[in-house]
Amino acid sequence: MRTGRIAIAHKDYDVRGGGEVLAEELARTFEAPLYVGHGDPANQPDDGEVDVRELAPGSPLHRLMRRDGAIRGIGHMLHWRDNAHAALGEYEVVVTSGNEPLWWLPADRQTVVAYTHSPPRWLYDRYHESEGFVGRTYQQFQRRLYEGAVKRPDLFVANSDLVARRIRRYWSVPDERIRTVYPPVDTAAFSPEDAPTGDYWLALSRLDAAKHTADVVEAVAERGDRLVVAGDGPERERLERLAGPTVEFVGYVDEAEKRELLSGARACVYAAANEDFGMVPVEAMAAGTPVVGVDDGFTAFQVRDGVNGVVFERGALAAALDRFERDGVRWDGDQIAAFARANFSVERFRREMREAVVDAVEAASVEPEWVLPPECVPGDAGEESDAAEQDAGWSGSEGAPVPDRGRDR
Repeated sequence: MRTGRIAIAHKDYDVRGGGEVLAEELARTFEAPLYVGHGDPANQPDDGEVDVRELAPGSPLHRLMRRDGAIRGIGHMLHWRDNAHAALGEYEVVVTSGNEPLWWLPADRQTVVAYTHSPPRWLYDRYHESEGFVGRTYQQFQRRLYEGAVKRPDLFVANSDLVARRIRRYWSVPDERIRTVYPPVDTAAFSPEDAPTGDYWLALSRLDAAKHTADVVEAVAERGDRLVVAGDGPERERLERLAGPTVEFVGYVDEAEKRELLSGARACVYAAANEDFGMVPVEAMAAGTPVVGVDDGFTAFQVRDGVNGVVFERGALAAALDRFERDGVRWDGDQIAAFARANFSVERFRREMREAVVDAVEAASVEPEWVLPPECVPGDAGEESDAAEQDAGWSGSEGAPVPDRGRDR
């Protein structure tokens, strides 16, 4: 099936986080240019493998997208609405990443595949965290406005089964227009052999309130066990005040250091709130390390209790650490790593995304069912007539011939 010229459209490039890594991998998978709504070249890859193109770089709307909150959201809405068609209109297939590109209105015969990290959290499952009457009213208004835009893709690709459920629930998208493709994790870069198992627990994440690293610090410090905290963020100073002498903060670590820390930990402890997917537990498992993970978000599904880790209810981490110490887990390091490679590899992501695009193009194809009047049927009865009909691309047995259902190319 020919899928035509393909482009990737990602929300922005202010930072280089998990969404940006995924957008880059989409560009590599399809050998396609990567259009970003707004970007900082300092955060973009400089290896030449990905052709990153900023959408309408001279637009005054970039000033709005540098702001925070509602002003930033309005800037993205106007920017994608007004400027995307000139850049994306020439492509037959566009794969979007993030929600902002969905403000763009595709042309009639374009196929759109929307890779969805989650419906906007503040508009839906975190709506009740909005403060005050004005805040909630604004979020409700924005939700109603946005829902008219998100129905346009031919296929939604969710980054986890949990996000697929949100797409069904909040956007009323039918199952046949949703599939799940897990984000690409470079599982081959990790190994149980990267470091011998040591005597420390590991917490690895950005240090902000949503990651609940304070729960990990307090629970491990109370045990008097050694804890290594890798990562940086606004919560670091507060966490250091909470920590005892057995907690070590190592800050941001590069990929080589991360591999060694993950491989050498007795377990990776992960308490983040309601993760859409969660890269860290997968990276830990790829390194052959069990995960003590919270029963929240997609973490609850990545960790199979007693098999590749231990699942704990929020507030009960200390008991989970005790259980891990007492019972361990069923799989050894090689089995845990094999589970990660089988489910979350870059190769699987590429294969399933290519399949998703081919299926979306096929489902979007237009196939009229023509009925020919008798005077248009070529030839006389018999073999010559049958052959002529086949040559013309028509087939049928009784009554008027019907079209051979070839794909619209």
